Amino acid sequence: MSEKCDICFRGCTLEEGQNGYCKVRTIKDGKNVSRSYGLISSAALDPIEKKPLALFEPGSYILSVGSYGCNLSCPFCQNHEISQNDLYSSCERVSAQELVRQALQLKAYDNIGIAFTYNEPLINYEFIRDTFELCKEHDLKTVLITSGAVNDCVL
Repeated sequence: MSEKCDICFRGCTLEEGQNGYCKVRTIKDGKNVSRSYGLISSAALDPIEKKPLALFEPGSYILSVGSYGCNLSCPFCQNHEISQNDLYSSCERVSAQELVRQALQLKAYDNIGIAFTYNEPLINYEFIRDTFELCKEHDLKTVLITSGAVNDCVL
């Protein structure tokens, strides 16, 4: 039996085990789930200005992380190697707790929090939600670099 993915405008109709256009959403045991929960393909401690946030905490750094997959296919994407490929097997699995622990350790290097970037983060909103809830508990800032091409159910 097929299920319609309601995460984004594409509305992929998926069979059990089939991946959506984004390469991340799949149907498992009849439920729409993320294949990339806790999977990180890239991480770096970046100046906050590298994000499009010139006036947000200027001079600080942020732990930038990304996974893989995207619901768009922009030919100009500077991260197309990450966002347009299925990197499932080449990612490192981390828990939300471990990611927050890493961000806290980096406070010694002026880290203010965690930014999800490099691919479309909202297709994996569950991991972001869980991580950002923990960030709030530890007074870490959170940043989301997204196209915003998701449906209201994610927001």
